Amino acid sequence: MNFIKINLNQTVSKAQKDFIEQEQKRWYIFSFVCVLFVSTIIWLFFINSRMQYVIDERNNTIDRIIADTAKLKSSGQINLSKKDINNLYKVESKRIFWTEKLIALSKITPDDMAITKIEFKGKKLYISAISNIGSGEKEFTVVENFMKKIDLNNEFNKDFKDIKFDFLDKEKTKNDELLKFKVEAKLR
Repeated sequence: MNFIKINLNQTVSKAQKDFIEQEQKRWYIFSFVCVLFVSTIIWLFFINSRMQYVIDERNNTIDRIIADTAKLKSSGQINLSKKDINNLYKVESKRIFWTEKLIALSKITPDDMAITKIEFKGKKLYISAISNIGSGEKEFTVVENFMKKIDLNNEFNKDFKDIKFDFLDKEKTKNDELLKFKVEAKLR
């Protein structure tokens, strides 16, 4: 005889067990999201308090600088006048930015030419260069073309006037003819 055994002492069915497990998973996920949310709020609060500290320190520094400046003004150590400000403006407006000039000069220099020396003396800029002379090309044509390129370049030319030829020397090597020359440019 085969008997079917049924346990009547079970209080929870399989469907109820699955539902309880799903409910526990939901609570775990909800707990994780809550912990994440609370930790984010704490982190934001911490960042906010640090930023407030930085802002307060900067404001204190500014107040201290203003107070120190007022003390120096009252003791007479700082005496800025309209004349001083105008003099500073004149110096800044007449200043020549050489990096821009040298970059412009490097762009207009032909590939077969090398600048060997740049000298600034007594409001005059001297540019010494050396160049290959092609067959059938005249010496002064190379110098003249270089001077025209300098004249046409507004970035380089805006502070100079009277760009003129200063010196020319021709030298022969085994295979090439080299031309050494110097160009002079006066400041405006």
